[in-house]
Amino acid sequence: MSSESKPSHANGGGVRGWKAMFGCTKEALALYRIVLGTLLLSELLLRFRFLHPFFSDEGTLPLDLLMPKVDDVYRAICLHCHFGSVLGQQILLLVQCVCAFLFTIGYQTRVMAVLSWFLYLSLTLRNTWLNFILDRYFHYLLFYSMFLPLDECFSVSRSKKKKKNNDMLVSIATIALKLQV
Repeated sequence: MSSESKPSHANGGGVRGWKAMFGCTKEALALYRIVLGTLLLSELLLRFRFLHPFFSDEGTLPLDLLMPKVDDVYRAICLHCHFGSVLGQQILLLVQCVCAFLFTIGYQTRVMAVLSWFLYLSLTLRNTWLNFILDRYFHYLLFYSMFLPLDECFSVSRSKKKKKNNDMLVSIATIALKLQV
């Protein structure tokens, strides 16, 4: 029996199918990082114009109304709840923009993913009246980014690393990402 007449599962076709369905290439993960980082940076830059009316003490939800209604865990997670001034919010949002930019270009990607996720969570907790479905997806996608090898291709950090093979990457994070999307 020649190799051409063998069933596809005999030569690994079934495994390749599962890898293709649940895996990602390094290039696809790099594109995911670049697009997610660009969208995040755009979203954060657009929020600068809403800092005064929605995130400061002079806006719709001042800290003296919010803080009595939240517990200690909420206070610990929400860094934006510790600054009521517009300047404090601008500094935090600027730090978020720098993290999103560094995430996009692939510098210390895992650290920037953790910081971006945490700071975005903090920002959305500051005024939960403004949460939309996009915010929830940013939370999910940034969370998955913490576990994905996003700096394997087209990244600043990649130039420092040794080159590896070009196979499909399959992990719990890639499976969760593909099931989410």
